[in-house]
Amino acid sequence: MHAPPVSQPEPPIRRPGAFPALSAPNFRLYLIGLVLYVIGYHAEYVSFAWLVWQLSHDPLFLGYLGIAQGVPVTLLQIFGGVFADRLPRLRLLMSSQLATGACVATAFVLTATGLVRVEHLLLLSALTSTFRAFDLPSRMAMVPELVERRHLANAVALGSIPWQSGRIVGPAIAGMLIAALSAAAGLGLSAGAYFLAIGLYSRIRIASTAPAGGGQGILRPLVEGFTFVARNSLFSSLTGLTFFNSFFGMSYVTVLPIFADQYFGAGSSGYGALQGVSGVGAVLGTVAIAFLSSRLPRRGKVLLCGGAGTGLALAVFSQSPSLLFALVALGLMGFTNTLYLTLVNTVIQEKVPDRLRGRVMAIYGMGWTFIPVGGILAGALAAALSARFAVLLGGTMVAALALLLLAFGRRLRAV
Repeated sequence: MHAPPVSQPEPPIRRPGAFPALSAPNFRLYLIGLVLYVIGYHAEYVSFAWLVWQLSHDPLFLGYLGIAQGVPVTLLQIFGGVFADRLPRLRLLMSSQLATGACVATAFVLTATGLVRVEHLLLLSALTSTFRAFDLPSRMAMVPELVERRHLANAVALGSIPWQSGRIVGPAIAGMLIAALSAAAGLGLSAGAYFLAIGLYSRIRIASTAPAGGGQGILRPLVEGFTFVARNSLFSSLTGLTFFNSFFGMSYVTVLPIFADQYFGAGSSGYGALQGVSGVGAVLGTVAIAFLSSRLPRRGKVLLCGGAGTGLALAVFSQSPSLLFALVALGLMGFTNTLYLTLVNTVIQEKVPDRLRGRVMAIYGMGWTFIPVGGILAGALAAALSARFAVLLGGTMVAALALLLLAFGRRLRAV
């Protein structure tokens, strides 16, 4: 007589952790590569700026460096989006980063051998900015190919953490390396980080889904991308929020030295503290949204509340009576602003058709280029009236638009 079979207990159902996107090997490789890229990015910028100043001792050349670093990526990023919709995105990302790394390595060799000149640095900066115009759209458009769709929101949030923490850690690492060794060491760190990231990206295995160009040329796909955003109220609202936030909200950075020195009497240490606390708040915001991404039933409302919170926190900061009060306000602003913009990015990534993803993400990314433009307005208002008024106006505008859409933007609220 046989004994009855012993029933085996069913294995417990595995629940996704707080950061389920990390379960995807491709995304883990990408995220580590992104951390390296961000380190290289900040080391590159800090090293180039220090070298230009050392070689020229002329603030005008720092302005030229800003133009070289900003104009090409601003003008060409939308074309990068067209290519990201035509070519395999991973291959485009690796090619653009390889070219960027080669430029920084060239600067390293010129600096280490004592042959570097300001003209070399300006040219190499313009080239890295040009290649970065193709890097950014392909990078953003590739994320949905790395994870399951249900983990996309978590992936977008996790992908924001290196950028936010890099604002604090990256310049500090590069600055200490330059102080301890030389600017050449900073450039060596940057080039090495870029090439290590490429090595990680080469291990990613995804199927190429980018459609062929179809002989359309460049102009027609370009117009198609802008037309899609303009005619779709959800995407026009989301990209409009990004442009508006960059122009009116983030322009506070331009007049931050006035607050630190004139209003609070805290000098350079106060200025560093004000810069750092917003970065700390931003890191906490990205971690929070990564943890809560799958638990938010109505992200549209949370998104708009985050925008309103950003504007209100800026308005409070503008009237801060003391440095401590200002630090609290800016920390809160960093938290709400990151929560707000990370959700904007997430909703765009989830809703955009894949054939248009590169172009739409490029248009979204162009919003960040409006920060310096908004800084011009903030500086002019600070000169004509006061820095407090400039930041108060910007914060009020950001809060007003978010509250307006919260009241009347039914489609955005329902996301």
